[in-house]
Amino acid sequence: MTMRATVLLTVLLSGASALPAAAADKTVALVLGVKGSPFYQALQCGAQAKAKDLGLSLTVSAPDQFAADSQIPVVNAVAATKPAVAAIVPTDTQALVAPMKQLSQMGTQVITVDQTINDPSFVKTEVLTDNEAGGKLAAEAVNTLTGGKGKVLVITQPPGSAAQDARVTGFEKAIKAYPGLTYLGPQYQSDDPQKAAEIVTSSLSAHPDLAAIFSSNDQGAIGAITGLRQAGAIGRVKVVAYDAATAEVNAFKNGAIQALIAQNPKQEGEAAMQAAADLIAGKTLPKTTLTELKAIEAGNTADAEKYEYKADCM
Repeated sequence: MTMRATVLLTVLLSGASALPAAAADKTVALVLGVKGSPFYQALQCGAQAKAKDLGLSLTVSAPDQFAADSQIPVVNAVAATKPAVAAIVPTDTQALVAPMKQLSQMGTQVITVDQTINDPSFVKTEVLTDNEAGGKLAAEAVNTLTGGKGKVLVITQPPGSAAQDARVTGFEKAIKAYPGLTYLGPQYQSDDPQKAAEIVTSSLSAHPDLAAIFSSNDQGAIGAITGLRQAGAIGRVKVVAYDAATAEVNAFKNGAIQALIAQNPKQEGEAAMQAAADLIAGKTLPKTTLTELKAIEAGNTADAEKYEYKADCM
C-alpha cells in the first residue's frame, strides 16, 4: 500500500468513527380520555408546553366518547404511526389492555395517564392522582358540611373507569367512620349531565330529606346542580364535587357547590411528557408518578380560581 493510500484510509476510518449517532426518536403520542373535557383540555395544554420545552414531537388525539369502543380505534391509529412513546388515558380498565399491549409489543413504550388498567405489566409508569385518597377527602367534606347527619348519595360513572371506581371506593371506606350519615349508594350517569339531573330529582322524590351529594366528576356535578335547581334544593342539599371545571368553580362561587376535590391536570400532562423524555433517554421510571390533589372548602375562592381547569393553550 502506498503512503498516500495509507493516509487516505486513516482519514476515512477516523471520519467514520466521528460520524454522529442516529438521533433519538422523540415522537410521542398522547391519547386523551374524551374530546371536549375541560380536564383533558387542561392536561393537553400542560403536555404541549412541556413537550416543546423538552424537544419532543407530540401528537394529541381523543375519542368522541369516554368509552372503550370509541377509544380503541384511536389507540390502533396511534399504533400505526409507531411513536417512540404513547401516553394514554385508558377509558376502561380491561378493554384497553389488549390494544395497549399490542402497541407495546410493536416497540412503543407505553405509559398511562389519569387512569390505569388491570394489567400494567408492560406499562412503564402510571401518572395519576391518588383517587382513593380523593374519595376519602370527599367523605370528610360531606361529614363536615352536614354536621355528620343525614342521607348521602353518590353520582359516578358505571364501573370500569379506574379513577372513578377508586374515588367511590375511597368515599365508601371513609363514610363508615361517620355513623350519623346514611349512605344511599352510587348511581350512574355515564358522563351525561341530563342523566345526573334526573338522578337527583328522582332521589329527592324518594328521599326528600337528602342531605348531601358527592359527584365523582364534573359532568355529574353540573347535572346535579341542574337537578337541585329544578327541585328548589340548591344550598339545602350540600354538594361535594370532584374536579374544578369552570362550570364547577362558578357553582362553587355562587354557593351551589360547597366543596371541590381538585386535581392538577396541567401537572399530569407535564409529568407525562417528562416521563416520555426520560424513557427516550433510556431511564427507568418509578411504577407510579403521583400528581397534586387539593380539597377546596367553601369560601376559598382563591384556591378555586388557582386550580380551575383552563384550556389556555389553544
